[in-house]
Amino acid sequence: MRKESSYRPKRVSHLIQQEISQYLINELPEMTAFLTVIGVEMPADLKTAKISVSVLEKNKRQPVLELLEKKAPHFRRLLAARLNLRYNPELIFILDTSVDQEEKIDRLLALVKKNEPINKS
Repeated sequence: MRKESSYRPKRVSHLIQQEISQYLINELPEMTAFLTVIGVEMPADLKTAKISVSVLEKNKRQPVLELLEKKAPHFRRLLAARLNLRYNPELIFILDTSVDQEEKIDRLLALVKKNEPINKS
């Protein structure tokens, strides 16, 4: 039984990710060029959903996050209509900054590589 209870949040989070991604593609196509839904985390009680989003353009991150937060009630109604859940989860949007961290690591590796002596073996 514990195996089933740990599987349900993963399954519901995957469904929420699909529904929100599909909504963004269909209803807000101008945003899909630089916005990606990375993942959804849910606790076992399924009452909240932390939705990680990645925005490619740094100058658009805050406005996009504000727009998503503003549209959160609409997303909740959409999910309530599409998914048959006992509780309609509260949606919390979070910016995923892993792309920035990857870029920083790449820059640091490039700097290290420049300072390494060349082996001619």
